Parts: sequence; C-alpha cells; structure tokens
Amino acid sequence: MRGRSGRPEIVLEDMHVRVLADLCGQLVEMVSPDDEAADPLAAELGLTGLGSTEAPATPEDPALARLLPDAYADDAEAAAEFRRYTETDLRLRKRDNARIVLADLAELVDLTEPAEDDAVTSGREHRVVLDAPGVQAWLGTLNDLRLVIGTRLEVTEDMEEFEAKLADDDPRRWLFAVFHWLGGLQDSLLGAL
Repeated sequence: MRGRSGRPEIVLEDMHVRVLADLCGQLVEMVSPDDEAADPLAAELGLTGLGSTEAPATPEDPALARLLPDAYADDAEAAAEFRRYTETDLRLRKRDNARIVLADLAELVDLTEPAEDDAVTSGREHRVVLDAPGVQAWLGTLNDLRLVIGTRLEVTEDMEEFEAKLADDDPRRWLFAVFHWLGGLQDSLLGAL
C-alpha cells in the first residue's frame, strides 16, 4: 500500500515481524558465501573463488540450488564456469537484501529480546516506509523466501489440492500459511508501486 508520504509501505503485526525476521536470518545464513570468513574484503568485493582451480558445483540443497540456479542446463562445464564468476556476487546481493529487511524489522521491534505473549498476540501494527532501494531489497527477499519455502514444500501447480489433503496437525500447513502470507506481502508491495 502507499502511505501518507506517497511511498510504498508494509504493515506488519508484532508476530509477523518476528516470523519474517527469523526467516530472513535463516536466509542470510543460507546464502552467505562459504569462503566469506576466509577473506571478508574479497567476499565484499565479490572476488572469492576467482583464483580457484576447482569448478564450483550446483548446491546439493535443492532450495539453495533454486536460489542459485545453473545458467546452462545442458552444459555442466559452461554452468560451472559461469557460476565461478557470478555465484559469490549473487549470494552477496541476496544476503544484503535480507540484511536490509532485517534492519528494517529491527527498527520496529527489539529482536534481541524474546517476544512476550501479550505483545505477540496484541495485533499492534508497525509500518515500514520504503524508498526505491528498500522496495527492491524487500521484493528480492520476499521472492527468495517464497522460493525456499516452495522448494521445501515441493510446490507445484496442483498445490491447492495437495494442501487440502494435509491433516490438520501436519506441520506443512504452517509452512503453506507462511508461503501464502509472503505472497500476499509481495503482491501488496507490487500493488503499491
């Protein structure tokens, strides 16, 4: 939605802030380059792995492979070469986007403190007013989170039928709810542009 300032806004309740912050924290951990700790400056500049003689492989984790797909499906050698020069930068952009969202969320709620039951259930609303780079970071992160959850749930075109057959106590019901909620946030943000 557009706020009074004319800029896009996202409205979140306390519980949603905490769920989204948790998901973003997991995303940061998932996409951060493995060799980032070895040379943080090289990682920030997107230069990790360039001198390596070992060709980077497609990630084994299906969700991470969905976030970092092969550029050439029919040519493993070309895909590995392309990955060598682009994967670190792509990981850093995804990580930085998630960190921007986390920083926005941290301005709303003290995420270092455990949630109190009454604060989580109060329904108190918070507004995040976004500038153009913020919109891009949020859209990218919401998309990445939906890709990860969708991959974990093995979402297909007939997901509604599959979802309807889940038992009430199946934990995947909660993930589907989060998946749909993230899609709603994404649609709302796109509608405000």
